[in-house]
Amino acid sequence: MAAKRATIKDIAREAGVSPATVSRALSDHSSISKATRLKIAEIARQLNYRPNLQAKSLRTHATKTIALILPEINSFFVPEMMYGINTAAAELGFSVMMFQSDNQLAREKELLWYATELSADGILLSLSEETESLEHVQQLRDSGTPLLLIDKTGGTTDIPSLTIDGAAAAADAVRHLLDKGHRQIGGVFGHPALSITQNRRSGYLRALDAAGLSETDCPTLEVSQILEISTNLHRFLNDYPGLTALFLMSDELMVHTHHELSALGIRIPEQLSLIAISDGIAPYYLHPNITHLHHSGYGMGYEAARMLITHITQRPTPANPAPLQGAILPTKRCELHSVRQI
Repeated sequence: MAAKRATIKDIAREAGVSPATVSRALSDHSSISKATRLKIAEIARQLNYRPNLQAKSLRTHATKTIALILPEINSFFVPEMMYGINTAAAELGFSVMMFQSDNQLAREKELLWYATELSADGILLSLSEETESLEHVQQLRDSGTPLLLIDKTGGTTDIPSLTIDGAAAAADAVRHLLDKGHRQIGGVFGHPALSITQNRRSGYLRALDAAGLSETDCPTLEVSQILEISTNLHRFLNDYPGLTALFLMSDELMVHTHHELSALGIRIPEQLSLIAISDGIAPYYLHPNITHLHHSGYGMGYEAARMLITHITQRPTPANPAPLQGAILPTKRCELHSVRQI
């Protein structure tokens, strides 16, 4: 027969105090002396007391849990972001429920509903590839659920989000190539419908325009699926044989492009220079190490969880109505060995 679970009343009986005193002591309430708090904590340890979180959530309407909804889990940025989210949540006394939408809008909507049914105190959401309208997200926010968009954010300014300035990072990458003497640059981008692609492509073109160049001089390749890179890159390089450098908008494109160039016998940077936007891990596993604009997946995840949980625990009141605010994280250029001076 399973041992009976210790309760606050059991601790109160052992300590010779009221259950209310035990409850306040276990919550580290300042009205209880330090000596009494330590005594009660020791008795709780001896009795192997575990708080009933379900009962507590019913009383406080808080579960100390946030939901994380991701479109997919790849091998690069997302695992580091998840690590950062879990680290910050644990430091702040919260747990994380993680879900994957498989880049499907219907699944994303279902998971948002499910997270609220599970009484998540807040939600971190990275949008699916199918998500265009954010009406379902706005409706959830209007119902009072704290929500922060992260990474893939749809480019909205109406819903708080945490992202990097992808346009600025892409522009910085192009300027670096220009400073190295490159004037025939190719840009390799992901799915054209994604806001992250559109954002980084706009920065790429903006930097070219400032240098008196156009997309005619510096063409772009867009791939809807990462596995398309093999066939499409080969064709792209044949169509534009004069290219001296490529800008790659993501880790996935960087790794697959590097692989294809190696298979084609194209030497980096002697024949073709490479620069990418990256979370800063994969570039060091490639030879030569790839010059990149670094954005930390861990840092983004940590900051996203910290922002959301801080908002939850300091929930706005009529006296303090401040809403959850978004933010843009900076990137840093890391010059390694994949860009040559010409």
